[in-house]
Amino acid sequence: MSTHYEAHTFTIPEITGISQKQIDEHIKLYEGYVKHVNLIYTELMELGHDKEKNGHLMQELRRRLGFEFNGMRLHELYFGDLEGGAKLINPDSNLYQHIKVQYGDFEKFRAEFASIAARGSGWMILNWDPVGARFHMNWVTNHDEGQLATLPAIIALDFWEHAYMVDYTPGDKGKYLNAYLDALNWESVAKRFDEVKK
Repeated sequence: MSTHYEAHTFTIPEITGISQKQIDEHIKLYEGYVKHVNLIYTELMELGHDKEKNGHLMQELRRRLGFEFNGMRLHELYFGDLEGGAKLINPDSNLYQHIKVQYGDFEKFRAEFASIAARGSGWMILNWDPVGARFHMNWVTNHDEGQLATLPAIIALDFWEHAYMVDYTPGDKGKYLNAYLDALNWESVAKRFDEVKK
């Protein structure tokens, strides 16, 4: 069992409305999360040689791990869905059909997703609940606060300032939001949905 994680390399084409410089700076932040996950696991292993002496410090590191680990994984979803270039959602896909049932049509879904995302800094997550057989649009303030337990993420939109401040001021963050949604590879999103629906 390995506790070492490698940062993914993403092949992201040119995006209208999000500069390459913005993407490059954002990926550096993601790589920092991967680095810190690995550092925490290394420190936990070292401190574990004397759990009685280091128990309190180990507990604090485990609390921090949730923030770093979720930051790593959410960014992998965020960047991964930009690979392959923008692709429209397929009306025949399971994803589209379930969106249509719950939201009426894709444009209503997108408008609701965007309106919830625009509320502040954090993450906008589209989760799928296999028990309730429905989507949840979930706001996550920090990586480790507000996650819906056991629910897989279908879309992870980073709406922290670091995701758009190279290109936009906070007052123009709606332009970033639309640029990201326009750049999504919906085939990637639909494939993830199919995998969690099995």
